[in-house]
Amino acid sequence: MDGEATPGVSFRPPLARIRGLQYRLRMRFPLLLLAFSALAQDAVVFSFDGASGGLPSGWDFNRWAPVVTLGQTYETAARVVQDGGRPALYVRSANAGFTVGTKRTVDVSTHPMASWSWKAEELPVNGSFRRRSTNDQALQLFFGFEGGTVVGYIWDSTGSVGASGSGLSWQQDVRVIVVEAGASKVGQWVSEKRDLAADYRTLFGTDPPMLGGVGVQCNSQHTVSAGSGFVGPITLSAR
Repeated sequence: MDGEATPGVSFRPPLARIRGLQYRLRMRFPLLLLAFSALAQDAVVFSFDGASGGLPSGWDFNRWAPVVTLGQTYETAARVVQDGGRPALYVRSANAGFTVGTKRTVDVSTHPMASWSWKAEELPVNGSFRRRSTNDQALQLFFGFEGGTVVGYIWDSTGSVGASGSGLSWQQDVRVIVVEAGASKVGQWVSEKRDLAADYRTLFGTDPPMLGGVGVQCNSQHTVSAGSGFVGPITLSAR
């Protein structure tokens, strides 16, 4: 039957069929296709991929306290885990402080919404970002911008949700917002969503520059105690 067509059946190559389907979908559901396309393009995810028990791929560990140990007892831990069926970064510090960070350039004017989930396991005793002597938090998420400005979201041991200001009294280019406070949600996964661009304008009084990277921080050296918890993937998306 080479060269012959079956009566009543229109033969079209697979590629032509696919293109025809795409055309019909564009004609009938243009807004739906645009929505799916925007969704696929807008999400920027900072994930915690990697071998369980190690650092996530593309992330670096930096312990910055204690600066000089001189026989001090301290503990740090940062590793990829599965908690409740979800990938997460587990962090713990005892009389120490560190950051796990990654570099990635993102335009927050088009990706202003930051969302993530986290679970506190242990909070530093009487930690509070208001004073340098108590400025310890188990869970801190920092967004670093070009030029050195930083917006941080923290789970403070004490204080009030919504409080904001300089997270480091000697470093005014770091501004933080308390998004969780106290122990009432310890042991629970809590979802957060923030307008990062709007928060930057509120904290610094100007439009944000390009984002340069993200860091998860855990410290407990000021209160000489301990803090620990889990952080899930971090997503930046359109409004």
